[in-house]
Amino acid sequence: MFEAWLMGNNWTQEQWLIVSIIGFVIVASLVVAYRLYTIFKMSTKKRERPNLRAGRRLRR
Repeated sequence: MFEAWLMGNNWTQEQWLIVSIIGFVIVASLVVAYRLYTIFKMSTKKRERPNLRAGRRLRR
Protein backbone atom coordinates (compact mmCIF):
# COMPACT_ATOMS: atom_id res chain seq x y z
CA MET A 1 0.00 0.00 0.00
CA PHE A 2 2.84 2.37 0.82
CA GLU A 3 4.41 1.70 -2.58
CA ALA A 4 1.17 2.71 -4.30
CA TRP A 5 1.33 6.13 -2.61
CA LEU A 6 4.95 6.65 -3.64
CA MET A 7 4.30 6.00 -7.33
CA GLY A 8 2.70 9.19 -8.62
CA ASN A 9 1.93 7.91 -12.11
CA ASN A 10 -0.97 5.78 -10.79
CA TRP A 11 -2.68 8.63 -8.93
CA THR A 12 -6.13 9.90 -9.84
CA GLN A 13 -6.98 13.56 -10.34
CA GLU A 14 -8.51 13.78 -6.89
CA GLN A 15 -5.35 12.48 -5.26
CA TRP A 16 -3.22 15.01 -7.14
CA LEU A 17 -5.63 17.77 -6.09
CA ILE A 18 -5.44 16.75 -2.43
CA VAL A 19 -1.63 16.62 -2.52
CA SER A 20 -1.51 20.04 -4.20
CA ILE A 21 -3.83 21.57 -1.63
CA ILE A 22 -1.89 20.07 1.27
CA GLY A 23 1.36 21.35 -0.23
CA PHE A 24 -0.10 24.83 -0.65
CA VAL A 25 -1.38 24.87 2.93
CA ILE A 26 2.02 23.80 4.27
CA VAL A 27 3.89 26.43 2.25
CA ALA A 28 1.37 29.15 3.16
CA SER A 29 1.57 28.32 6.87
CA LEU A 30 5.38 28.44 6.75
CA VAL A 31 5.26 31.86 5.07
CA VAL A 32 2.75 33.19 7.62
CA ALA A 33 4.84 31.85 10.51
CA TYR A 34 7.97 33.48 9.07
CA ARG A 35 6.16 36.80 8.62
CA LEU A 36 4.83 36.69 12.18
CA TYR A 37 8.31 35.89 13.45
CA THR A 38 9.82 38.88 11.64
CA ILE A 39 7.06 41.18 12.89
CA PHE A 40 7.57 39.95 16.44
CA LYS A 41 11.33 40.40 16.11
CA MET A 42 10.88 43.96 14.82
CA SER A 43 8.51 44.83 17.67
CA THR A 44 10.97 43.72 20.36
CA LYS A 45 13.95 45.53 18.84
CA LYS A 46 14.83 48.78 20.59
CA ARG A 47 14.28 51.74 18.32
CA GLU A 48 16.09 55.03 18.37
CA ARG A 49 13.96 58.00 19.31
CA PRO A 50 13.97 60.99 16.99
CA ASN A 51 15.52 64.22 18.17
CA LEU A 52 12.55 66.58 18.42
CA ARG A 53 14.13 69.54 20.17
CA ALA A 54 13.39 72.92 18.72
CA GLY A 55 16.92 73.98 17.89
CA ARG A 56 17.55 77.44 16.52
CA ARG A 57 14.62 79.16 14.94
CA LEU A 58 14.77 82.18 12.74
CA ARG A 59 13.23 85.28 14.27
CA ARG A 60 11.06 87.47 12.11
